Amino acid sequence: MTMVELNNGGQTDLAGVHSAKGLIDVRNMGVTFGNDDSRVVAVKDVSLNVQPGEFVSLIGPSGCGKSTLLSIVAGFVKPTLGEATLDGRPIMKPGSERGVVFQQYSLFPWLTVRKNVEFGLKMAGVELGKRNVTARSLLDLAGLLSFENHYPDQLSGGMKQRIGIIRALATSPQVLLMDEPFGALDTQTRVVMQEILTNIWQQFRISVLFITHDIEESIFLSDRIYVMTARPGRIKAEIKVPLPRPRNAAMTDTPEFMNLVQELKGLIREESLAAMAPEIKDRGLTGFGMKVGPKGVGEIF
Repeated sequence: MTMVELNNGGQTDLAGVHSAKGLIDVRNMGVTFGNDDSRVVAVKDVSLNVQPGEFVSLIGPSGCGKSTLLSIVAGFVKPTLGEATLDGRPIMKPGSERGVVFQQYSLFPWLTVRKNVEFGLKMAGVELGKRNVTARSLLDLAGLLSFENHYPDQLSGGMKQRIGIIRALATSPQVLLMDEPFGALDTQTRVVMQEILTNIWQQFRISVLFITHDIEESIFLSDRIYVMTARPGRIKAEIKVPLPRPRNAAMTDTPEFMNLVQELKGLIREESLAAMAPEIKDRGLTGFGMKVGPKGVGEIF
């Protein structure tokens, strides 16, 4: 287990560290929305897994069903076909063993930072003293202890998302599900948040299923990456990331990292083009065969 030391010298035991649980298994998954003319097959025959303590990313073109799959594992959506299990048990509804972090900052604006982190523990019936120590320990781990009495609207986007991550970890889940958590951040903040996340994960080593559009992000964070096709989403490729841990920013300049970037770019470009309407794909890449000029389209049509 891991003991986290507070700045005031106290210590707390973060339960759930190095758990042997957290096996996510998705088998022959299919998801269809709507009926008759409005019927859309979002996901078709998808099988994937996340081993206990493994960090796995899911990447693919917009609309391929990545977030739908994560919502099924979270228990928010029921599949049309197939099943998702956690440690051999079918996932039927949301549960405290699965923490979820979204792109939007889902903090309660009327609660302080510490009270936000404590919220899940309070709902679970954890007594006040233990809630306080756990929340302050996690805030210290994320470098936010000095902001424990601030409110969310007093914080930057990166700080809000750090709080969202440690709040999800506060209840000691077996699995962390993350749906583009850094998508709304600027590039510089996003890079820093990736390093913070991998450092926090290094402490907890719980299973993570991470949704992203960012190729470099998926490589930097993951042990394995699943690449999805255009809709209906299928698994096109499974890429193992052989980079050593702990990860650091210098790795992004290595030949091994850049080779993985090029491999993934090739796989995803094919699917991104396939996801577009044929007329956009064919004409958009050639400038639509016309010269507009500085006076705009009014001179053409």
